[in-house]
Amino acid sequence: QEIEVEKPLFTDNGKLILKYLQEHQEEDSWKARDIAEGLFMTSKRVSGAMRKLVTDGYIEKLGQDPVVYGLTETGKNIVIED
Repeated sequence: QEIEVEKPLFTDNGKLILKYLQEHQEEDSWKARDIAEGLFMTSKRVSGAMRKLVTDGYIEKLGQDPVVYGLTETGKNIVIED
């Protein structure tokens, strides 16, 4: 018999990033590098977490060159439990 394991809504990095963006909504778009610098993470870690946040609908890509991201309404309104 299979045991359903509830997947966490966010990775640890995803949670940090989403919180960071929610707390800095005076900006409406960010480059992964800016987020990485703000959180003292590598851009690579941020980019990986961003992909999942985009797939899950919390963040959207706003531009391609450079790639910039913004919070979706869902991303702005989700409450992140610690």
